[in-house]
Amino acid sequence: MKIAAVGGYDAVGRNMTGVTVNNETVAIDNGIRLDAFQMYDEETHTLQKYKKKTLIDMKVIPDFDSLKNVRAQVISHGHLDHVGALGITQPHVPIISTHYTAEIGRKEYKNGNYYSIDYDEFFKISPNFRVEFVEVTHSIPKASIVVLRTSEGIVVYACDFRFDDYSEIARTDYEKLRKIGKEGVYALIVESTRVKEKGKTPSERVVREKFKEIIEFIDNGLVIATTFSTHIERICMILDVVEKTGRIPIILGRSMSKHTGIAEQFGIMDLPPNARVHGAGRAIKNILKEINGKRKGERGDYFLLVTGNQGEPASVLPRMTDKEFSFKFQKNDSVIFCASTIPAPINETNRYILETKLESQGVRIFNDVHVSGHAAKEDHRKLLNLLKPERIIPCHGDMAMKGAYLQLAAEEGYELNKNVHLINNGLSVEI
Repeated sequence: MKIAAVGGYDAVGRNMTGVTVNNETVAIDNGIRLDAFQMYDEETHTLQKYKKKTLIDMKVIPDFDSLKNVRAQVISHGHLDHVGALGITQPHVPIISTHYTAEIGRKEYKNGNYYSIDYDEFFKISPNFRVEFVEVTHSIPKASIVVLRTSEGIVVYACDFRFDDYSEIARTDYEKLRKIGKEGVYALIVESTRVKEKGKTPSERVVREKFKEIIEFIDNGLVIATTFSTHIERICMILDVVEKTGRIPIILGRSMSKHTGIAEQFGIMDLPPNARVHGAGRAIKNILKEINGKRKGERGDYFLLVTGNQGEPASVLPRMTDKEFSFKFQKNDSVIFCASTIPAPINETNRYILETKLESQGVRIFNDVHVSGHAAKEDHRKLLNLLKPERIIPCHGDMAMKGAYLQLAAEEGYELNKNVHLINNGLSVEI
């Protein structure tokens, strides 16, 4: 068996791994680099204006064509750093995922050959490969730990996950993971993004309490919140809390409109009866103009949930600060950031610029109403104890992150180059 690091092994983003058995390969994930979000416009598909080779050379997307004899493309979940390059690489093989993830995939690559399955089903790719998905909690619905049953043994791909036993939309299937561990896991390919963080990642219910406290604390002015548009559980929580305040919830942004629409389609969320959703620029401009024309006391009747938590120049919140929508902030308006800054220089710079502009316009800022969607050290230790893999290949991180995973693995009795393998993009390991 050969495991190839195609993307996501030098830095966070553009995830892709190849698993080869008997000269047949399965590609897992097909994403863009996280800081490429700043180049990504969902209305114009800006990334697709570049040639594929250029994007590969810029390390924005993985080099899918470097894998030989690919029989299937498996997608673990619907975040853009796992699914966003489908429309550019355009794999002409079966694309296998959960039903929810397949719907997101179609938005990126509508001509793909999609096969979606439930958590309790198998998909036979070839005599060498069968795939199944195990439910796990993450910051998007229907995230999965991928299980490849190969003729050489079981390969488990856990990228991304956290263990949130209080999630209101998902449950980690510990029983299934324990069963797979007892069967014997030949290799575990596992994210390393937050393994250096001690303890476990807190539950999403921590965010609910933080957000509720802030909403009750703010007594006047327009309230605006921003979070990841794929984080449906958080969006549901925000809308639930806001509905109890009597404010009119308005959701703005193309990606917000897209992902809340998919979540409604699958019965994962129900929008409040008085909620309004606007994805197109003209509709956004009209509603903001309407709010801007209200008397000072009436602005507090509204609540806006908008795109732009990373400071992306083409998203709604940064454009509001630049007065592109005939909108002006007023003193005592509030912005709640329900998202952390993705660790990349361009994101950190844009977020700093956004917050500086907001403060200069008299806006009150509430930061860090967020918990990560990624596992911390003790979550990872629990996964190792559930699966008891023979070998480990850390992924989805830079060398420092993978090094932190190596330290954890050593604590559990694993050894570098014996049963823990550190590889970078473009390299592979034969086991």
